[in-house]
Amino acid sequence: MSGGRKPVAGLVNSVGEVIDRLTLPAREKKKLETDILRVIAERERQRLESSAAVVGEEARGNWLQRSWRPLVMLMFAVIILVGTFTSLPILAETSRFWDLLEIGLGGYVVGRSGEKIIEAVTRKRC
Repeated sequence: MSGGRKPVAGLVNSVGEVIDRLTLPAREKKKLETDILRVIAERERQRLESSAAVVGEEARGNWLQRSWRPLVMLMFAVIILVGTFTSLPILAETSRFWDLLEIGLGGYVVGRSGEKIIEAVTRKRC
């Protein structure tokens, strides 16, 4: 975050140097500098707000990012359900489908638990 402040500080210093070179009374120089710095501060605030909004939106993710695990597990359930009423070679005892299901289920449970723990820890810090 401090990297974003250095250009603004440099701009503020430059504005001050330019105003010092003007041939105006000291009171007018001070008012001009105050007005310009107010505009710069407002623009920086707006930039930070929009940046925070973008970061917040990205952190939430889109529908597919939030839903891929439930969709995969739903597909596994559909395959098993269909295999219950029909003969699917993918559901044979020697099929790697069961290994994939085991990995998927373990990853789903562990991944979701990890997300919940991280959310709880970050909420406590804020």
